[in-house]
Amino acid sequence: MIRITLKTSVNCPFEIVRDGFDQKLLETLNPPGISLKIEQFDGIYAGAKMRMRVESLFTTTLWTGSILQVCSKNRFWCFVDEGAILPMGLKSWKHIHAVVRKNNQTLIYDRVYFSGKNCFFTMFWYPAILLMLGIRKPRYRKYFEKT
Repeated sequence: MIRITLKTSVNCPFEIVRDGFDQKLLETLNPPGISLKIEQFDGIYAGAKMRMRVESLFTTTLWTGSILQVCSKNRFWCFVDEGAILPMGLKSWKHIHAVVRKNNQTLIYDRVYFSGKNCFFTMFWYPAILLMLGIRKPRYRKYFEKT
């Protein structure tokens, strides 16, 4: 299993960032060259379901998942989503989203654990997932710092 972690600091109050994790943000984080059609987004709570149709130049695939847990404390909030139906070649997907208040900034952490159906698919997906997470930094900042 591969783990990729991304940390982004935004100049926006913790509560606004925490409450901003919604369908609109998910659509904003869509990678370039990919059409993401959200068919179901129940919200952010344990047991909530997500269903997306992902279209690229080469294929259309279904991606479904659910929120396993949500944790909330004074300066910390996180949730964990896990994939059920995944794009071709992915065997497992778990994504931990965390929002942390630190002084006058808010930190957003994305930690993804994934594996392919075999070594080839794991290495195939690694750069794509790294890019998908990498584009989040400027998009998080633009999305939250305009608020």
